[in-house]
Amino acid sequence: MLKRQEQHEFAIPVALVVACWTDEAFLTSMMQAQGSRDVAVTVERPEPGQIHVAITRQVPVKAPALIRSVIGSWLDLTQHDIWQQHADGSWTANRNAKPKGLAAEGGAQITLTPLGDDATRCEAQISVSSRAPMVADMVEKLMLEDSTKLLIEEFAWIDTHG
Repeated sequence: MLKRQEQHEFAIPVALVVACWTDEAFLTSMMQAQGSRDVAVTVERPEPGQIHVAITRQVPVKAPALIRSVIGSWLDLTQHDIWQQHADGSWTANRNAKPKGLAAEGGAQITLTPLGDDATRCEAQISVSSRAPMVADMVEKLMLEDSTKLLIEEFAWIDTHG
């Protein structure tokens, strides 16, 4: 398993950051801008302070030709984010992403902390693991790079469109 940490500061309140990451239209537009196709987003609010987001999409495979020859140029990806609000005004999300047909999965633990009334600190720990025989290390490295790149693109999209 490989892990990486990322931090970002948004110049908008925590409620707006959460609103972006839990809005069907916003997420669909963002993921299409990242190159995904066939994006479907479902958002449920089972109770106050809790939001469940389910996303399915096809993502382009950005990997060496050897890997693309085995898994194809597109992967079907299912992602689940569970957002929870805390008494101090912070939010956490547990993200799980699983590509269909690949013995690998990715995840992230995201924490949003209010910085006054008009800014938000985001801390994310990204993790990936693979059980692919003989190529697990290469798959994990590629997935970690891609997952990190996509998360940083999400930060920028929220900065620009949030």
